[in-house]
Amino acid sequence: MKKAVMWGVAALLGIFIGVAIAQGPDVVVIDNKYTAKKKEPVPLTHKKHAVDYKIGCKECHHEWDQKPGTQPKKCSACHKEQAQGKIVGLMQAYHKNCMDCHKDLQKQGKPTGPTTKCNDCHKKS
Repeated sequence: MKKAVMWGVAALLGIFIGVAIAQGPDVVVIDNKYTAKKKEPVPLTHKKHAVDYKIGCKECHHEWDQKPGTQPKKCSACHKEQAQGKIVGLMQAYHKNCMDCHKDLQKQGKPTGPTTKCNDCHKKS
C-alpha cells in the first residue's frame, strides 16, 4: 500500500513539473539591464532547452526552491552589474552558465549551439 501511494505521489509530482515546464515561455530574451548595449540581447529557446534537451530547472535557476506556485527570479535579482563578494556579475553569470554548458557538450562530442563567437548568440541587428 505504501509503495502504491509513493508511486502515485511521484506520478503527480512528475505531471505538475511537466506542466510547469510546458507552460514556460518558448523563448526568453537574455538582456543586460545595467550597461549600454554593446551587443544585442540573446534569445534563449527556453522550451527547447527544458523540454527537448531535458535540462533541469536548477541548471540555470540555481537558487529557485521550485515550490508550487512560485516562479524563478530573473538573474539580475541576485547578479548585479558588478560582482558582489562571491556572486559574479550579471554578464559573467550569463556567459559562464551558457558557455560552460555548451563547451561541456562539445567536449562530449554532442551537438551544441554556439560556444565562443559573440555573434553566434548576439545576432547583429
